[in-house]
Amino acid sequence: MNRPFAANHVLVLLMALPIVGIITGQPAKAKADTAKMNVAPNPSFEADLTKIETNTCVFGGWFPIGIVTDDGASEIKIVDNVARTDEHALRITPKPKRVTGVFYYSQYNGGEEVRTNITNKGVSGARTIAFRLDQDILSCDASVWVKKAADQAITLKAIWYTRRNHVPFIKIAEETVGHPSETRDGWTRYTIHAMRCHTARQMQIAIETKGDQPFHIDDVQITFNRYPHADILIDQLGYETNSNAKGVILQSSTALPRPPRSFRLINLDDYSRAFTGQWKALGYLREWDLHHWTGDFSTFRKPGRYVVETIVGETPQYSPPFEISDDLLVARTSELAYRFFYYQRCGVAIPGFHAACHLDDARMPDGTHRDLSGGWHDAGDYNKYNGYTPESVYALAFAYSRRPDFFDRFDSDQNGRADILDEAFWGAQFLKKCINAETLNMVGTLSSGYGYWGAPEDETDNKPNTGDERPVRDDQRSAAPCTRGFALLGKYDPEYLTLAETLFQKHGGSMSTLLAFHSTTKENTYRQAARKRAQALLANGGNTSSFRELAEYALAFPDDALVAAIKPIAGQRLKEIQLSCDNPFEIIRRHDDDGTLIYFRRYRDVNNWHVGESRELLDAAYEGILLDKLGFAAGRQIAENQVHWMLGRNPYGISTMEGVGSVFVPQYHHRYNAIPGNPRGAVPGAVINGITRAWPDQDRPWLDLHPEPRADYQANEPWLPHNNRWLFLAAIW
Repeated sequence: MNRPFAANHVLVLLMALPIVGIITGQPAKAKADTAKMNVAPNPSFEADLTKIETNTCVFGGWFPIGIVTDDGASEIKIVDNVARTDEHALRITPKPKRVTGVFYYSQYNGGEEVRTNITNKGVSGARTIAFRLDQDILSCDASVWVKKAADQAITLKAIWYTRRNHVPFIKIAEETVGHPSETRDGWTRYTIHAMRCHTARQMQIAIETKGDQPFHIDDVQITFNRYPHADILIDQLGYETNSNAKGVILQSSTALPRPPRSFRLINLDDYSRAFTGQWKALGYLREWDLHHWTGDFSTFRKPGRYVVETIVGETPQYSPPFEISDDLLVARTSELAYRFFYYQRCGVAIPGFHAACHLDDARMPDGTHRDLSGGWHDAGDYNKYNGYTPESVYALAFAYSRRPDFFDRFDSDQNGRADILDEAFWGAQFLKKCINAETLNMVGTLSSGYGYWGAPEDETDNKPNTGDERPVRDDQRSAAPCTRGFALLGKYDPEYLTLAETLFQKHGGSMSTLLAFHSTTKENTYRQAARKRAQALLANGGNTSSFRELAEYALAFPDDALVAAIKPIAGQRLKEIQLSCDNPFEIIRRHDDDGTLIYFRRYRDVNNWHVGESRELLDAAYEGILLDKLGFAAGRQIAENQVHWMLGRNPYGISTMEGVGSVFVPQYHHRYNAIPGNPRGAVPGAVINGITRAWPDQDRPWLDLHPEPRADYQANEPWLPHNNRWLFLAAIW
């Protein structure tokens, strides 16, 4: 999976090959279907998903084929009066005649949409969500038990879809089965084995009838089969010389009859074998349908460029190249991390990307015009939100305040000020425009929606009061988040310090705000206020939720007597993170509703908003460095492992930061792909949302590696907060 551009070509070649034994040339023992994860949504219809009111998932994870009527004459519904096992089944009530009701249809990014008052044939069956397909998925096996009339015809379908020419969800193939495989206790089982079309990006399982007789389905089983391959997953940037987290992962899509025992580091200068290590089996991760081994070379500390080599069967396998060197993260990523903001600028020409755009921002809710040009495009769209823009200003200023020695070397416009500070001031100027001087609230959102997909300078005519200005939503919010960034910039421009003090007098501020004021003014008043806040946090019983604020205080004032009380909380926080990171990739996980640890944010339905884990990973990395600086060396290993995942040591072998590493997503969800010469929509330094959950009911990874434009936003869209956090991390690394 770590070669996205070639995966489809490989898949075509493998269509004619048997599923097992390809890697080693040796026969492998077949595994029962039960060894794989059943990915069918709500397979026995026991989960109550009917109470969700924020989206269209009212059928237990399944969707109707055809029109649903309000009177129940044509519907799908979970019922408890008929079931093969447990207590529930899904009842389909068809109506082949023309009806009026609601039409459900699959749409962009795997979501579902509805149209009302559509007259057409009624419901004919039910279908699953549109399963997203990893590049290595070769085939699908599905079965469903049906309770039906003796003479009723039922068809089980596997339907394959792709995305092409900016059009999502194009049906490209369909395989059908109309004859049952067995009958038992009044229930009939239908099964299908469907081979993937090599361009397919998503697929659905559907079950239909042609008549008007109701039928029930229960105990659905759906599994996917991967083509056999093994990949060596590595941080594609590399590892710092003295790191104790130099780990590599071998990943296989099938069980290896003779897994390799050792791996070697090959020095790319002379192709010599520089180090030999041993693989440790981590086992089969069932929800991911992947096998893993881990290797460690932390004792090897010779700088250079290397690849990892191992022999799978009789075939050598190699990792992407990587480097071992001092100060890699700051030296190789920090400039790109802040340059990303420059490329996201709105209201000015960015050479190589776009002309000056949205110079007519914006139309206020009352219809008047207000100059809100400037700022940054928030993500892969051109809208501007003040949810993370204040944090961006702070992140840029904070990084410079901690590492002026590094950032002062970058002054492309030769104005005598580091480019990263120029970028912070660019954002601050926009925020200042957004603030109401009387109320000290600010504009929340400037958005024209998501329908426009083209060059930014062409969305409006760039002339105020001509009627096409982008609107400001009526969502004023507190300007308090601007305070800490303005306070740091006040060191270079007193006007911002004055504004920060005014905001602080009205809104107050957290530890980072107090420390920003102290950093700029050196006034003891702010230090005492920060100490008082630390004491208040400690008085709450040492809750680890306050760890970050307390750690920042301890690092700012290491000689303070409160540090001794802060360290036990740090020790407890270390234990919490270590428990969360106890998994093959050693990355942070979150707690699910029932308290169990999961990798990826849960969402209840395909229409729920959700994005990848980049923010959480970088927040964990930041806390890891804070722990390290407080004397807990294991914290640095935690931090490094989060970065390793983001820069290639993940199940896709993809670096999620454009320009750092060697293998990247083939397409970004970014409107810059409409700019001539940038078909991928790539922005240097962009950190994407990151690997997310493939579908609602399974903790399985997803990254969109389809080569067609408009990749899924959930995983492949850049967003300001990720680069904010990268800068926080680099600042204290």
